[in-house]
Amino acid sequence: MNGDFPPLTKNEVTQILKVVPFEEQSDDLKKKLAKNNEAKMVLYNALPKKEYERIFMCKTAKEIWQSLLITHQGNSQVKDNKIDLLVQQYEQFTILEEESIDSGFARFNTIITSLKALDEGFSSKNYVRKFLRAIHPKWRAKVTAKNQKICHH
Repeated sequence: MNGDFPPLTKNEVTQILKVVPFEEQSDDLKKKLAKNNEAKMVLYNALPKKEYERIFMCKTAKEIWQSLLITHQGNSQVKDNKIDLLVQQYEQFTILEEESIDSGFARFNTIITSLKALDEGFSSKNYVRKFLRAIHPKWRAKVTAKNQKICHH
């Protein structure tokens, strides 16, 4: 056997899979196996140990890639659900009365950053206005006063 998965062939009559011995492998098959092993080594070397433990049972580079995509990106349904949830959090975002502006901004920024990562088409032009509207009324007067002082100097 060449590589860590056996090159298989299906018997046309019995439909039973059997391993092709190295001597009987075509040059094309040997090249494909070598390319697969090369691709796997690149992926193995690029991944941290935690990731390696997740994918080391995969037989082909394609299986490794599919596993990584599902783990990190989720399928499109999962991704759409994440986007919907984040859009809802963005639209309903408010800073609580007992919360500091810094803490509120950190939460707001996490929502925006996550949305940008999942949806490249997400527009950022109204973030500042949205954030200022979310500030609790008791803080809003102070923020407005500071902005007016800055603007008048």
